[in-house]
Amino acid sequence: MRVLVDQPAYELLNIGDIAMLQSCVLRLRQQWPDAEIKVVVHGLERLGIFCEDAVPIERASGYPLLKLIPKRYQSAWHSINPYFSYRLGRHALPPSEPQSAVQAVKWADVVVAAGGGYVTDAFWLHATGVLAVLSLAQRLGKPTAMFGQGIGPLNQRALLTQARAVLPRLKILGLREAGLSRDLALSLGVPSDVIRLSGDEALELTTAHDALEGYALGINMRVSGYAGVDSSVAAVIGNLLLETADDLQAPLVALPVCRGAAGEDLSVIRALFGNSNSHGRVILNDIITPSEFINVSASCRTIVTGSYHAALFGLAQGVPAVGLTKSSYYDAKFAGLRELFPSACQVVSLAEPNYADRLRDAITNAWSLPHSARVAAIRSAASQRSAGRDVYAQFHEFTEIAKWADAEV
Repeated sequence: MRVLVDQPAYELLNIGDIAMLQSCVLRLRQQWPDAEIKVVVHGLERLGIFCEDAVPIERASGYPLLKLIPKRYQSAWHSINPYFSYRLGRHALPPSEPQSAVQAVKWADVVVAAGGGYVTDAFWLHATGVLAVLSLAQRLGKPTAMFGQGIGPLNQRALLTQARAVLPRLKILGLREAGLSRDLALSLGVPSDVIRLSGDEALELTTAHDALEGYALGINMRVSGYAGVDSSVAAVIGNLLLETADDLQAPLVALPVCRGAAGEDLSVIRALFGNSNSHGRVILNDIITPSEFINVSASCRTIVTGSYHAALFGLAQGVPAVGLTKSSYYDAKFAGLRELFPSACQVVSLAEPNYADRLRDAITNAWSLPHSARVAAIRSAASQRSAGRDVYAQFHEFTEIAKWADAEV
């Protein structure tokens, strides 16, 4: 079996993206132990660090005309190139050693997209690239699936058109939660029997069975345009967290998720708390791998975060989380997370005039959350993890049936 995985994240610099890709490759390997797995990814050298048995593939490679395209437009070319490639080279034999995403689609038996929240206006270029690859696979008759997806908000006309063309032709669409994502998928024409509720991919890496009583207040701050949070709002939150941590007699522990072009969590957190790091009051260490992040988040009693995955890793271990949101993108993401972990996840909108008071109350409530509610969060994560594994097994079963049917013909 030849499996191609598309992973749109830039250079694998985000802990959540790394975790979702690791989980996707692990689950594929569980279904097809002897499969050849290739991954379309930026930052080819980093894939081997996190997925040793997967082969990296450049999104575009070997196109002489690419050098003639201005650099700022090359990402857009990478995203639309699969459409042109189908027309220009649909009769060519698939290469034995593909060097680009287009060649890898022709090489593969099945093509899948790893989990993420990229089918949305905020990350339209990422989404366009993945959907283009899936579209090419579908036109070539290859089974396709998307796993662990959070879809929307989605209003951009071109991306809506592309999603309406590709998503209904998937064999399986695995969604994180049933709320906005499911309603949007149905509105895009996806048949209800194609949709599966599978939780987030990254839950595959968590294995907690009981809630530990942590000692720290975990903090993530996402300052970016798509989050709607600027440095002035972050400064207000930082001062509030310092005061709250003093009241709780707890250290603040940085939980950086994102680095690179999409944001730099650690530098933001260090700017807020760097001058307060006396007597171990604030712990500002970098975190490189998902496993390290899981271990650090387990030391927390409560997590306050602008990052979806900082909350998810805590909740999966029974650590209550308070999500900070100030954009439609994060409104949707944290609403979905609260739906999945109703006993342990709270959301505070920074767009409301009384957000500071609401945040203090939310932290206090989370800090004193009963053990039974923490255990309920762990059980919810386990149920989602099981559902996610089932989705991969169903896709495997579908491909085996399709292979048998082709052989009969």
